[in-house]
Amino acid sequence: MGLFGRKKAREAVSAIADTLVLDRCWDDMALDAGVDAVRDGHRKAGQALLRECRDYHELRTQRVRALAEAAIGQSTEIRAMIAEGLPPGEAADALLWLGATLITEAWEIRGDGWAHTIRDDRLRLFTARLREARDPLMAAAKLAPADATPWVELQRYARGMQLDPAQRDLVWLEATKRCPTSYPAHCARLQTLTLKWGGSHEEMFEFARDTVAKAPPGSPLAAMLPLAHAEYLLKEGDRFIEEGSTWAYVRLHARHFRGPFRDEVLAAESKWGQSNRVRAYDKEAHNLFGWAMLEAGEHERARKHLAFVGNRPSALPWSYGGENAFARALVRLGLD
Repeated sequence: MGLFGRKKAREAVSAIADTLVLDRCWDDMALDAGVDAVRDGHRKAGQALLRECRDYHELRTQRVRALAEAAIGQSTEIRAMIAEGLPPGEAADALLWLGATLITEAWEIRGDGWAHTIRDDRLRLFTARLREARDPLMAAAKLAPADATPWVELQRYARGMQLDPAQRDLVWLEATKRCPTSYPAHCARLQTLTLKWGGSHEEMFEFARDTVAKAPPGSPLAAMLPLAHAEYLLKEGDRFIEEGSTWAYVRLHARHFRGPFRDEVLAAESKWGQSNRVRAYDKEAHNLFGWAMLEAGEHERARKHLAFVGNRPSALPWSYGGENAFARALVRLGLD
């Protein structure tokens, strides 16, 4: 590509980046409105959204995560709302929201990056805030014993607190006992098994492949496989960069989706494509498969997935690809 071609591509990427709706990877107009309201301090809007989805696990998990992001800095106010006294159902909603918000605030304090790059004082603040999340989540689980969502959030707590494997296994089993097909529970489990959180590439891939094998046709759980590949490439790519081997990093990405890896991701994508049912986490799965199909050279399949994504990319896998990775992918596919 010549100078003018590169300039035009950069302009196209910049134009797309300006239109993206970040951190809202869902098709839920009510949630959009609720997130805006909570950010403006209207916490009753969040309570109303959680009241509506008590019997819909994945929608509930998606909403509580989004509302927790919107309520960063408002955990004291949510705690005060609970202290005023609420009926059991309302209390379970609020306790769940409080626990998720405390976890989100903790990760905001910690910031991105590997543990060895985070200052000790920041890690102490992170751990202190994260520790506060356990009691409200356990209280929410007690008030709503059939609800899997507190246990999904406790997976994030257990990973951040670096609890021992038996305790991490327990919260995973409790979540999937209540909702065996929980997409967010499976995502959290895969994260727990990554090398960066004390697991291994082997454990992570075994879990992802087993999940795909057991998932019914049409289930977005098939996206655990591209998620595992994204985590693998992130860790191995960072290792090469730390070693100063840029050539090895480029070669890793260029050659990764060849042979068996390419075949298994294509098979997983085909298995998911056997359903027209729309689920809460479909847009996240489309992001993952769109990324994987692009990396595998399957551009037509990638276009299908990323056209469904529209202007709402998910953090994973695009945050692993550097600035404007999603916009660059759209330009590469001619979707600009």
